[in-house]
Amino acid sequence: MSQKLPEWLGKKRIINHHFENIDCNIIRWEVLSINPKQRLKVKFIGTRSEYRQGIRIAIDTGKGNLILNGVSGREFILWEDKSPKEFEIECISEDGLISIYNIFEKRDWTGKNSIYSQMDFSGMILEQIGNVYRYKCNNAELKDDFDKLVFEIELL
Repeated sequence: MSQKLPEWLGKKRIINHHFENIDCNIIRWEVLSINPKQRLKVKFIGTRSEYRQGIRIAIDTGKGNLILNGVSGREFILWEDKSPKEFEIECISEDGLISIYNIFEKRDWTGKNSIYSQMDFSGMILEQIGNVYRYKCNNAELKDDFDKLVFEIELL
């Protein structure tokens, strides 16, 4: 039997409260309000990590889907090293909400590559200018420069 997820998941931003000495909110799970039909421009700015970096973008609540290069789905995992540096996604969201968070890939204790996110010290610092949201991400370390992945989401 699958576990029922909390009703609020995908409906509001989740802040990571493990960072006591940083004077801004560290976002663990971003939820942006969008129009029911919204185009987004995603731009990978850079990485500084030994691990592969990416983002998860999804419609987690209500009816809707994302369309990227003619492919439709409710969720996309986009890796910085395999994606174009800049591209557009069409979002159709009945609730007008889209979820975004950073992910990274590294070898686990068995030697297999695994995807990680939402860890105790994972998070993103947001710099917003108008309709452009710039995220500076860390992996899972308390002391970090939040430069492991930098990307932007622009609401078009």
